[in-house]
Amino acid sequence: MDTAITNKSIINFSNLDVTIKSVELYTGASGEILKQHVTRWGTLIISLAGSGTMRREDGYTTLERDHIYACPPDSTFGLTSDLGGNLSVVVIRLKLADRNEERVDFQLDESALQILFSNIDGLSLGPAGYLSSQGRTIYDGFASDDGIKKWRAKLDCSELLYMLITSGKMASKEGTKEALERARAFMKENCNKEMTIELLANMAELSPKYFVDLFKKTYGVSALDYLTRARIDLAKSLMLRTDRLLKEVAHEVGYADEFYFSRKFKQLVGMSPTAYLKKRGKRIAVYGSTALIGYLLPLDIIPYAAPLHPKWSKYYCDRYGLEIPVHLDAYRQNHFKEANIERLETTSPDFILCDHELEPWERARLSEVAPIFALPDDRMGWRKKFDVLAEALGAQSEAKKWLEEFERKKGEMAEKIRLIHQSRLLDVAVLKVLRNTVYMYSDLVIDDVIYQGLGISPLHKEEGPIWNVPMSFNNLKQLNADYVLLLVCQESETLQYWTQLQQSTDWMSLPFVRENRVKMIPSEPWREYSPVALSRIVDETALLLTGNRP
Repeated sequence: MDTAITNKSIINFSNLDVTIKSVELYTGASGEILKQHVTRWGTLIISLAGSGTMRREDGYTTLERDHIYACPPDSTFGLTSDLGGNLSVVVIRLKLADRNEERVDFQLDESALQILFSNIDGLSLGPAGYLSSQGRTIYDGFASDDGIKKWRAKLDCSELLYMLITSGKMASKEGTKEALERARAFMKENCNKEMTIELLANMAELSPKYFVDLFKKTYGVSALDYLTRARIDLAKSLMLRTDRLLKEVAHEVGYADEFYFSRKFKQLVGMSPTAYLKKRGKRIAVYGSTALIGYLLPLDIIPYAAPLHPKWSKYYCDRYGLEIPVHLDAYRQNHFKEANIERLETTSPDFILCDHELEPWERARLSEVAPIFALPDDRMGWRKKFDVLAEALGAQSEAKKWLEEFERKKGEMAEKIRLIHQSRLLDVAVLKVLRNTVYMYSDLVIDDVIYQGLGISPLHKEEGPIWNVPMSFNNLKQLNADYVLLLVCQESETLQYWTQLQQSTDWMSLPFVRENRVKMIPSEPWREYSPVALSRIVDETALLLTGNRP
């Protein structure tokens, strides 16, 4: 057992109080079953059946049946079922506190919680089926109206924590998929070295044939193709970060022949290494909001450094993470300002794009690193902001081309909606669930795309494009909307309320709920005000309101 956990100066287990905040069961045959979100409480995820993946800030974890996964407070995670994976999990959210003799709760040390949850993450306790059984028992007990059963669920949860913390050598942290993941990680970290299928299969303790089949099934690409991609990704990083010659880069990533390397590079990237370097010649950094990336990409510019996060910038992280050499911390929109500035100081960008709301000390520090351009306030409107940025970067022709394409697409989507609904003007209400309240709301994004761009009529209108109106159930009953677009904020308190709300009789009796006129919209991209986000929202809105009919 880790002494760092049991050290009384960090956690006094004799005073440890465990409070269950929620227990939820999630199931799904394939696709996302729980969106990426911030968990306010420490969270245990017990995999009951099926196969799937958990996404966290630091990457992906393959879920093994009858294993438990742990996320500390204020971290993010999401769950996805494999295609046909029929994943089933129990998610337990806990408040852990140090309760003294006067029954006053004290916040536990953050680093201690990190260590505790890290040490129990990925464990499996014997005998087989024990964890799944405990997960179901805790779920059933907490869902009961019987106070004694709820109390028993708390005791079971405390016992489970005890067994996890004290399990030591009894805990098995690796199954077949973990071994496969270990081999994949080895490939990524050692892609410049010669390796064979036999070597990788031995590492995963699998036969070569089974390793090849399982790797392709798990990751959607063959092991050798994955190795090639890893080498080309490493080559991009070396080319952007260093002054190595192309021949040196080829050797560095495992290719003895630089011409063969160039052919492989062009096959995957669509251009030669020389053309790629020329295109990425100017090192432009983004500091602040991840939405700033959405202003650069339409100018055909991929930033050299930018804040990236699997929750708040999932789209950019998935599609451009490997193209952006320097990843700044995007936790809660530049929460770690000092660390991000220090990172930029060591990477020497040529130009820094930032928000207009810089503190004086930030502006002074950044100005010493490189010329800065502060994008104006959103009140200027995204088009004018886009134009001034394009002018500053000498990319007016790229901006003009992108805007023309955006207007063409927007017109096509508006016409598609009009034809599907036989030229009838649609009434659409946009609702937002935040904490324990439902709001009718609008913002710059919704006003620009939904009402102004696609010509859809707002069911309710306040002065200006931005407003939030709390809605009672009586108000909601009066909504006579063709469609209701519903955004549920992805933080623990709201998600807990939303789970209760959608199961309530009042909610299920609402006409637009009964008649299936509710369309869920995600925070990302709907809370981002940038050209890229607005273009994505045009596509998503048309899909929501037409059902993907041609």
